[in-house]
Amino acid sequence: MTEQTITPPENLITLLELVRIVGDVLTEIDVLSTYFNPGTDNRTKLDAERDKLDEGQRKLVKGAIKDNTEEFKKRTASIKTINKVIQQTINDVDKFATTLETVVKFVGAIQKIAELAP
Repeated sequence: MTEQTITPPENLITLLELVRIVGDVLTEIDVLSTYFNPGTDNRTKLDAERDKLDEGQRKLVKGAIKDNTEEFKKRTASIKTINKVIQQTINDVDKFATTLETVVKFVGAIQKIAELAP
């Protein structure tokens, strides 16, 4: 018997994929933060969101969240879209305000998903 990998439809996301996306965004935030001196307003805001996102990722990993529930699917529906917006702006320091706004949305979405942990 051969093992098959089941790929979810494009708009659905698995918990593993979600954890990877969060890790990628954390790395991108780390790179972006190097453009700002520690203690500056932009760096402080970015660091605060990064800390929240890191905490959210830890909850996702430890939380034993089931990714096959309707509630998980509903809460993750916007993740790929938000991530695409982040990808379009994060490498342009001149678009920092837009990036930060989108990161805040992303963090909020991750926190909502992390609440599913039993």
